[in-house]
Amino acid sequence: MSELVGKLIAEKYRIESLIGEGDAGDLFAARNEITDTAVTLKILPQALAMDMRWAKRFIDESRAAATVNHENILNLTDFGSDIKGICYAVFEPIDGKQLSELLTSSLDEGRAIRIAKQVAAAVTAAQSKKLVHGRISPQTIFVKTDEIGTDHVKVYGFGGDPLNVERDADPRYLAPEQSTAYPVADDRTDVYSLGITLYEMLSGVLPYEGKTAAEVQAKAANEPPPPLSAFRKDLNPEIEPIILTAMAVNADRRYQTMAAFAEDLELLANRVAPAKAVAAAAAGGSRSVWKTAGIAFAGIAVLAVALIYATSVRQTDPTDQLQTELASLPVQPISPATGMQEESLVRLAPMTEAEIMASTMDVPPGTLPGGDGNNPWINGGMPPGGGPPLGPVPQTGMPLNQNAPPLGYVPQGGQVVTVDPSVNGGSQFMPQDSGVILVPVPVNPESNPTPAPTKPAANTAQPPSTVPTPKPMATPMPKTKQGDTTKGKSTTPATTKPKSGKPGEELL
Repeated sequence: MSELVGKLIAEKYRIESLIGEGDAGDLFAARNEITDTAVTLKILPQALAMDMRWAKRFIDESRAAATVNHENILNLTDFGSDIKGICYAVFEPIDGKQLSELLTSSLDEGRAIRIAKQVAAAVTAAQSKKLVHGRISPQTIFVKTDEIGTDHVKVYGFGGDPLNVERDADPRYLAPEQSTAYPVADDRTDVYSLGITLYEMLSGVLPYEGKTAAEVQAKAANEPPPPLSAFRKDLNPEIEPIILTAMAVNADRRYQTMAAFAEDLELLANRVAPAKAVAAAAAGGSRSVWKTAGIAFAGIAVLAVALIYATSVRQTDPTDQLQTELASLPVQPISPATGMQEESLVRLAPMTEAEIMASTMDVPPGTLPGGDGNNPWINGGMPPGGGPPLGPVPQTGMPLNQNAPPLGYVPQGGQVVTVDPSVNGGSQFMPQDSGVILVPVPVNPESNPTPAPTKPAANTAQPPSTVPTPKPMATPMPKTKQGDTTKGKSTTPATTKPKSGKPGEELL
């Protein structure tokens, strides 16, 4: 292939130097003499180009690679064969180095993740066109670093046959399903190869070593890869699970697409970059601690001098500045708080438990107003609100309210019917062990509306046409016992023996 250096291919591409060799074709740096632009040529070896099957395979792979275009892919611009039978494919120029040349030692974590992200972006774009790379390795990745230290990645080698493995493919980067008698490659195959490449960028070594594909795959199936912490301690702990998922021997346990792998790499990159920035700031801050302390001390000194100058120059005499008016009085607060009430409350003796219990016990019956059940003043207490005017107290004869008229108890007016509970079993609403129950019928003396004529019920007594006006009495009447009557008093209830079933009588 070295004999092609300086030769003219397809009457316009002048070969300048060899970049790399491979069974699928050799890469050369060349120049288009018509446009005077740099290009990259892929040429099928002459011995293989003589075989029509290899020539057809080369053209088919070039046609497939031309269908995808991405900033991280070494894009193909032309392909064919010249009159000399040389099969060629033209790519954009390569301005960087192979990643394998950079792996003389492990890379910085952030840089390794950025390179892996760009490779994943290139593979994702190819997978959208149903293209599988099948042999991603540091030899197929080119990295160009610009003046500010940014890496630009180009991936080369898309368009190959997924059912075939190149003879010069490095078995250490091949997925387990590519090392069988019937090799096959799909999207998960490229995920595995990129996982191996990222592991190498971070550790500086490959997880599995071997001279043949069978030897490498035997180690991968029986031995876990050495942990990354065995090689370095500055890695984010989240990166190792991501790599191990991509490197899973079982294809079903890997990331099923390169896009899913790239998403986790993006999330990890967002965590790694701030952590690195903080570490760098901490390292720089430790070197400038004395400088910062000196600046702070100088600022404090300047402030102290300014305060001393201001207090010494601008002195004031309070007696000259604040003059009291002659006719003025000192301002005193309205109702100042003295704390006397609070102090008296504090000095009060605490109540004993017996006193507390006595204050909450029920008052003995007969000591509250209304002790007889009718007269609210029988015991000399204060009558309930809304009651008749207060009269003299029976025990002392002295009224509680000197302004109240000396009126006594005024009984309720109206007809009173006495029911004997022993006759006909009494009523279920009357107590069986008591005597006569007085039932007052209220009458409004101010108004006497004419009731509408109604038919009396069979057991209802007819009320009298006139209601006697009750007379005030000096003393309350005692309770009427069963069978007793009082003559000559309008307030004495009439005792009537009930008869069941006869009209004009009221049963209670």
